[in-house]
Amino acid sequence: MGIAVELLHKGMLMIGTFKLTSGKESPYYLDLRRLPSYPELFNQVVNNAIELLKGIDHDYIVGVATGGVPLASFIACRTGKPMGYVRLEKKGYGTSRLVEGEVKGRKVVVVDDVATTGGSLRNSIEALREEGAIPVAALVIVDRQEGARQLIEGQGLKFLAVYEVSEILEEVLTRGELSPSEREKVKAYLEENKV
Repeated sequence: MGIAVELLHKGMLMIGTFKLTSGKESPYYLDLRRLPSYPELFNQVVNNAIELLKGIDHDYIVGVATGGVPLASFIACRTGKPMGYVRLEKKGYGTSRLVEGEVKGRKVVVVDDVATTGGSLRNSIEALREEGAIPVAALVIVDRQEGARQLIEGQGLKFLAVYEVSEILEEVLTRGELSPSEREKVKAYLEENKV
């Protein structure tokens, strides 16, 4: 069984109608925040992510809250790199920091779970630059292939995805895991939105 069927059977790939952070409606949703609940599957993803980072000159891992933090934590621990994270918004108390970690002057890989248009990654990259970090790459578990790669590469960073959504959905489609109407909705969405 491939990653796509595992995600579907474990409820992390859902078929229906979902509103995304970008405001778009989608016939599928990836909820990868639950991935660490499945250590064997999560370990496979972490291993693949670490493999992608070979050859990337970096010395710091930063997770995007909340989905990117568990993956960033495991990558940092397994590679011996320091780790921080970027909040979605500043706290209204304490230090009111957006970026947690000693990132100034560090070559940073920004990690998130899923990328659609790349807005969350872009915002995190900007916050890191304001703190004096040098973002060099963005790494996601799944690229929905709706513009994130182009946005991030346009900012001069490498964009790395452990999986592309077309691979995941193709696996689900070819294994007959969806009803005919679900299959048609997913195919149409992919054709209309793939960048």
